[in-house]
Amino acid sequence: MGARKNRLILSALTLLAATIKLVWAMRRDFVVLMLSLNISGAYNNVPYKRLLYILRAKGFLEWII
Repeated sequence: MGARKNRLILSALTLLAATIKLVWAMRRDFVVLMLSLNISGAYNNVPYKRLLYILRAKGFLEWII
């Protein structure tokens, strides 16, 4: 949500809290994990076709690619 118009840290925290509450309402014994990545700008100088090829070769799921 960072650097996106009309998206504040409060929006992210509200979404996170709502998701945790929803999961715990279904099953109190579930553990909720969060992975946060900031890779914007990390691959600006890499040919994107080559990057996509490598990600697929490494077995990344298509929705992640």
